[in-house]
Amino acid sequence: MRDIVVFLLFVGILPLSVIRPWLGICAFTFLAYNRTQDLTWGFARTLPLSQLIAIAMVIGWLAVEFRPIPIRYHRIKAMIGLMIVVTLSIVMNRVRWDTQGDKYSDLVKVLFVSLLTGAMLINRHRLRVILAVMAVALGFYGAKNGLMYALGSKSIAGPGGMLKDNNDFALAMVMNFPLLYYLGKEMRPLKYGKYISLFMKAACWMSLLTIMSTGSRGAFLSLGVASMLMAYKTKWKVPAMAALVMLALVGAALAPQEYKERISSMFVSAEEQDDSVQGRFTSWLVATNMIKGNPVFGIGFNNMVHEYNRYTQGIYNEEGTTEHFARVAHNSYFQIWAESGTFAYLLFMFMVVGSIISLELLWRRSKGTPDEWITPYCHGIQVSMCAFMVGATFLNRAHFDFIYQLVVIATVLPTILANERVTERVTAPRRGPGPARSVWVRHGNPFMKVTTR
Repeated sequence: MRDIVVFLLFVGILPLSVIRPWLGICAFTFLAYNRTQDLTWGFARTLPLSQLIAIAMVIGWLAVEFRPIPIRYHRIKAMIGLMIVVTLSIVMNRVRWDTQGDKYSDLVKVLFVSLLTGAMLINRHRLRVILAVMAVALGFYGAKNGLMYALGSKSIAGPGGMLKDNNDFALAMVMNFPLLYYLGKEMRPLKYGKYISLFMKAACWMSLLTIMSTGSRGAFLSLGVASMLMAYKTKWKVPAMAALVMLALVGAALAPQEYKERISSMFVSAEEQDDSVQGRFTSWLVATNMIKGNPVFGIGFNNMVHEYNRYTQGIYNEEGTTEHFARVAHNSYFQIWAESGTFAYLLFMFMVVGSIISLELLWRRSKGTPDEWITPYCHGIQVSMCAFMVGATFLNRAHFDFIYQLVVIATVLPTILANERVTERVTAPRRGPGPARSVWVRHGNPFMKVTTR
């Protein structure tokens, strides 16, 4: 029955994705994070639903609602540059297309859909919709797995794909937590927005149990940073910090003993650390050797698992040898730097850190003005990206589609803000001749200058 429902639902969206490509972007985004087909057990599980919707969406974008990718933004240029540098890292090293091909094609699709999202994201309504799709898609698992964990189930795995690993899944839940928290009220103007808002509020707190169920120590640190940032961004900072401490104490008292033991293992001496922690430190040293040996183009995209043991000079295991099992970097920054080189690392950091800074500037400039409606969007996206930066220190998630889509949304926020100003000006009651069809907008933001139709 599930297979039939999923099949009819998403196949029915295919023609609509051509007529309304924005709907196709939303459907593709939902499938990417919710992995709806993984909830089935029959024929729908193996159907290429995402690929079909992507094809229909691109056709609709080109034929029905073509909007150019906003390459005037430096961070958009950096994203395109990152794709080029990653491609060069493959060409300039030993090509292993049997293991690189799928990962590379996935990265190209992730970056292209993110860029297409920026092209189609033109007003406040679409901003609200795309963030609702992202938050609800992941919030479903936050609510479901949290409920299962509260009832005694050991639910640590994600739906599939990039989110199958418990650590990756936990990072996605932490990144989604501030979106659920800040944007719940913003969903009310949508159709059925009241119910979406209630679901997001419930999923927000249930996600805390889901994060706990994974046992991820990196997610614990990410959640701590995200929570402190959220408390700091409130008007009542001292009460918020006090409430956060109380919540932490209650959580520590009610958490299972095995979870407390796992978290406490982060604070023991180096000799007492488990194999997982020691393995991460070893991988960081190996990645450092890779960077020193190949600073420009790296060792090649997705080549670390094959090249690992070539760069273990001076790094000994418990048996006293330099032979190690082939591993990943266990750090997104080392991953992209070692595999694709220094230029890729700098472009990646420019996109993420630049987005965080620009969100802070945009929020501060809109505070106390009619543009203050942008505040929860700035806070939600910014805290989510900060959580990623902490969690990425311990995970190989340099090419996580969630962060790239957030970067693009953060980049085009000034355009949306300017377009909303023009819309309000045009729709306000006025006398005299009608407004011009094309209006140039200058709104005091040094990052953009847009034209509206």
